[in-house]
Amino acid sequence: MGRVTLASLGPLGDELGSGGQGKVYALPQSQSPSLVYKAYSEDMLTVLDTDVLTAMIDVPSSLSAHDRQELLAAAAWPRDIVTENDRVRGFTMALVPQRFHTTLKLLNERPVRLGQTQLLLNPPDYLDRVELRIDDQFRLELLADVARTMRLFHRLGLTVGDLSPNNLIYSRTGRPRCHFIDCDAMQLNGRTVLPQVETTDWEVPEGGGALGSTVSDAYKFALLCVRLFAGDQSTTDPSALLRAGPDVHALAVRALSGDAGDRPGLGKWEKQLRNARPVPVEQTVTDTVPSPPIRTSVPSPRAAVSRPPAAPAPTRPRLTRARRRGLVKLVVLSLLLGYVASHTNQIESTARQVTETLFADDDAAARAQAESIASLLASSAPVRDSVKTAVANLAACTNVKRSVTNLGAAASARQRSLTAANGLQITDLPNGATMKDELVSAFTHSKAADDAYRRWGLNLGKQGCRKSTLNGPDRKRGDKESIASTKAKQQFAELWNQIGPEYGHDQVSYQNI
Repeated sequence: MGRVTLASLGPLGDELGSGGQGKVYALPQSQSPSLVYKAYSEDMLTVLDTDVLTAMIDVPSSLSAHDRQELLAAAAWPRDIVTENDRVRGFTMALVPQRFHTTLKLLNERPVRLGQTQLLLNPPDYLDRVELRIDDQFRLELLADVARTMRLFHRLGLTVGDLSPNNLIYSRTGRPRCHFIDCDAMQLNGRTVLPQVETTDWEVPEGGGALGSTVSDAYKFALLCVRLFAGDQSTTDPSALLRAGPDVHALAVRALSGDAGDRPGLGKWEKQLRNARPVPVEQTVTDTVPSPPIRTSVPSPRAAVSRPPAAPAPTRPRLTRARRRGLVKLVVLSLLLGYVASHTNQIESTARQVTETLFADDDAAARAQAESIASLLASSAPVRDSVKTAVANLAACTNVKRSVTNLGAAASARQRSLTAANGLQITDLPNGATMKDELVSAFTHSKAADDAYRRWGLNLGKQGCRKSTLNGPDRKRGDKESIASTKAKQQFAELWNQIGPEYGHDQVSYQNI
C-alpha cells in the first residue's frame, strides 16, 4: 500500500458510480483483493489535501490485527494513492462485498443495486412495491451495528462528519450489517482530505456541535434511527421510535432536543438497541404518550414570513351529497309545515329541484378548485429534483456554472408557482384558506432558498472552493429557507391528502411539491 500509477492499474472497467467528488471505476478483477478506482474531478483536485489522504491510507497499518480487520470489514477504506505524471488523480479502495448489494423490483426488471440505506428510508408501500421488505427487528440490528462501527471509528480518531444514507450501505444476508463508503470524506484527528460538507436535510443545527465531531456524529446517528423507523427521508419527529421501546425513544428525544453536551453517545445507543425488542404498533398508540415537540436552535419556519401566522381555519364537517340533500329538504319542509296538506307533493318536488341545483353548483365549484390545486402541484413537481441536484453539486464544488443557471431557472419557476398560489380561489374546499396559506408560504420560502443557493454558487465561481465559501452565509440562508418550505409543504400535503382523492386526484408527498 502507498502509491501506484494510473497506468499500472490496467484498463479501467465500467463506471460504477459518480458524484460531486468524482467517479468510481471497476478495475481488472485479477487483483487480490478486488479493487476499484476513485478518480477525483478537476475541481476536487484543487482543494485536495494529499497529506491527509496519505495519513488515512496509513491508518490500517498502524492498528492491531483485530482493529485492522474490523476497520477493513466495516469500510471501503482508501488503499493506494493513484498518480499520473507525478500528479495525484485519486485512490484505490476495496470493492464493496456482494452481500452489500440488493435486488429491487422495478417494473419488469430486477436490477441489483448497491444497498444504500436511503432505499430503506421510504414508506412501507414503497418497500413492498420494490420487494425490499424489512421489519423492526432488522432495523434494530442494523442500527446497533452502525453504532458499534461508529464507536470503532471514534476510538481510532475518526469521525464520519457527513453521515447520511448515501454513504452508508447495508446487508440483508445473514445478520444485518453496515458498511461505509466515501471514507475520504471522514475526518482523521480533525483533518479532512476535502472540505467538509453536509448532505441536505442532514445538517447539524446551530449549537448542535462542531461539524465532524463525535457530538455531531451522535446527532446524525439519532436522525438515522428516527428516519429508518419512520420510513421518511427528512423527519425529526422521534415518535416512530416508540416501536423500538421507551428507552430507545427517550435517547432520541434527548439527542434531538437536548443541548449538545447532554447528547447520548454511541455506546448508550448500542447498548439500548441491542437490548430492545420491537413493540407492536397498537401498543405504541394505546400505552404511550405522544413525543414532545423537538426544539432546536433553528429559527421557526414562520419567523421569516412578513405576515403573522394565520390561525388554523376551523375544519368544516364534510357531509355526503345525500346527507346535505336531506338537510335542505328538512329545512324547506319545516318552514312550510303549516301549508295545506294537499300541497305536500308539490313542496317536496320543489325542494328536490332546489337541492339538486344548489349542490350541483357547489360540487362543480369545489371540483374546479381542487383541479386548480392539482394543476399547480403537477407544474411545480419537476423543479425540486433540479434544485436538489444543483445544491448537491455546489456542496461538492462541481458543475458550479451549470448549477447556478439551473437555480436561476428554478427561482423563476417558483415565482410562477407563487403567483399561481396567491391567485387560488379555493374557499369552497374544506380548509381551503389554510391550504392556500401553506402553499404560498412553501413557494415563498422555496424561492428564497433558490435565490440564496444561487448567490452561494456565484460566490463559489468567483472565490473558488474554499472552506469559508463552501459553508458561507448564503448556503446557511438557503438551508434555513429550505427547512421552512419543507414544513409548509408537509402541512399542506396533510390537508390536501384528506380531500384530493374525493375529487379524483392522487395524494401527494411533500417531497414532490
